[in-house]
Amino acid sequence: MIDTDKSQYIEQCINKYEIVINKAKDNEVLATIVKSMSFGLIKTNYDSWLDECFLHQDWQKWNDLIFQQMRHNLLPGSSGGYDHCRNFLHILEAFACGDYETMERILSSELGLTKNGYPFYVVMSNLLIAMWYQDETLLPKAIEAAEKFVGTKKPQWECSGVAFLLSLHKEDAEEMGEHLQNFCSGYMRADFSKAIKQLCVPAHGLYCLAKIILPSEVFQQIKMPEHKNFSQGFAKWRNDNSQPRLNVYFEYPEPLEILNQIYMAPVAKSIISQPYLHSDSSYLSPQLKKKWFLDEEAMLIAFVKNLNFTPSE
Repeated sequence: MIDTDKSQYIEQCINKYEIVINKAKDNEVLATIVKSMSFGLIKTNYDSWLDECFLHQDWQKWNDLIFQQMRHNLLPGSSGGYDHCRNFLHILEAFACGDYETMERILSSELGLTKNGYPFYVVMSNLLIAMWYQDETLLPKAIEAAEKFVGTKKPQWECSGVAFLLSLHKEDAEEMGEHLQNFCSGYMRADFSKAIKQLCVPAHGLYCLAKIILPSEVFQQIKMPEHKNFSQGFAKWRNDNSQPRLNVYFEYPEPLEILNQIYMAPVAKSIISQPYLHSDSSYLSPQLKKKWFLDEEAMLIAFVKNLNFTPSE
């Protein structure tokens, strides 16, 4: 991205930032900023930054971009109607860049298995929870649901992702390579933007997850995908850099420096609640009343409490 583009992007961000600041109440400035980022009023310039990464094969900068976009995607404030499975794909992004703490903040062991959400997210989240925490009581149920899912006519990339985790549990390197290849191929037909599909970050996350879990001799047998949306160069760099430096790709100047601090802060820990449990509304079914949802407002409050910043005048 040329300097003119950067200047225009910064100017746009400052304009939107000033609108947000002017509308915020004195004691809710930080919360309003974070929420505006979560809703996309202030957003990253991912498409252009990704083009830069493809132009310059600087793997640390690739890592920085994946980290910043993942942290942006995990900002609390906007409700999605799901429980803690909602952010599953962003956990894979976190694995891809080496932000391992995010897994246990999004899918914490005390929250247990997920139930309310997109089937792919639910199945993948539950299998990952059982495997990550080595919970033998949760594992049979998670495996049964995963095997059933693989046998459905769901999109190829979704079935391949679930099959990859099942193969990871069995430590079958040959199957993992096949499923990862199919995951990348199917990802191109998923309902994502062109830029998102240009680099299959979740596939990199699955590959990095395998390196964490598997014995090295098994991991080394996994064949990397041969697909244009998977970077073998970046994957090899991550293999050699298991604890990469975590930093933002684009560092914002004043008066936007609070955005850097927001991205670098630990992600909001998942909080779930049953907002409709005691509702008297006749329009809500008994099933809906019992459902758990991410409590985005509580997560936002907790996240902001960890920030200590005074916006520039």
